[in-house]
Amino acid sequence: MNFAIIYTIIILLLAIPFFITNFARIIPVGVRIFPLVAAISLLWLHTIFFRLKGRTGVMAIILLIIFYFLTYIIILPMGAGSMMFSILDREKNIPAETIGSDDSTEQIYIVYHPGMSKFTTKVLRTLAENIAGNNYKVTLYCTGKDLQINLQDARAIGFASPIYAGSIRPPLENFIQRNEFSGIECFVVLTGSNKEGREADTSKAAKLIEEKGGKIIGKEKFITSDKDDELQTKIDLFSKELIEKL
Repeated sequence: MNFAIIYTIIILLLAIPFFITNFARIIPVGVRIFPLVAAISLLWLHTIFFRLKGRTGVMAIILLIIFYFLTYIIILPMGAGSMMFSILDREKNIPAETIGSDDSTEQIYIVYHPGMSKFTTKVLRTLAENIAGNNYKVTLYCTGKDLQINLQDARAIGFASPIYAGSIRPPLENFIQRNEFSGIECFVVLTGSNKEGREADTSKAAKLIEEKGGKIIGKEKFITSDKDDELQTKIDLFSKELIEKL
């Protein structure tokens, strides 16, 4: 009995990140609950029908193997992963950065979350320099719960984020959800390692913005494995596409 009680507590503790972290919310609740219920059910079936009665057998071993598999191969890694990503997704204290001449009257805002590497910021600075070269002033805002900007002052607003597990970072999604972009031209800049997911990832992010009234004038995903010259070419092409639509 102590075996079952102790392991039930362990499973519940391992499950905490499933329900308190920002990253975990991208996983459907049913998917999060199922391995917990299955593991605890198998644990108590094994305890009641075999361990308490001092019985052993093939079925007892099978129940225990599946229980350990769910606990240490699924629940533990998923919980640890959720916690790790939530740490990486925490709000960053990065001051706003303006690129371009103060004499420019046309302003472009880019609201972003940098993720775990400097790649996203590198892409955005290059993109901002390209846009600023066409008589625009571009301001990069790192998103957070306290970020307040007058959206109506912008000629267009960009939203940028790394993609992990098919989703933009929660702080950026939170910013989108708590604002309205009706009548504002918007664009999406994503970064990641999966080339094949470009259309699906950019369309998913664009949909979030369109649901809040934004008009998408461009969307692109830049890949971390691209060589510098390839990356520069892609940024240049995307910059030109945006400028033509502004």
